[in-house]
Amino acid sequence: MQEAHKKKAGSRSLWVWVILAFVILISAWTCLIIVASKNQPEVIEIQEP
Repeated sequence: MQEAHKKKAGSRSLWVWVILAFVILISAWTCLIIVASKNQPEVIEIQEP
């Protein structure tokens, strides 16, 4: 019975790490998008011939 409980706890621990990894990934993308939006390149108008 204890072996089944340990297996269940181990899979729960794995899900915690997976969720933590996704939270870190989403946070990194959010920071990257915010930095990119604040540092947009200057718009250059192109004259048509």
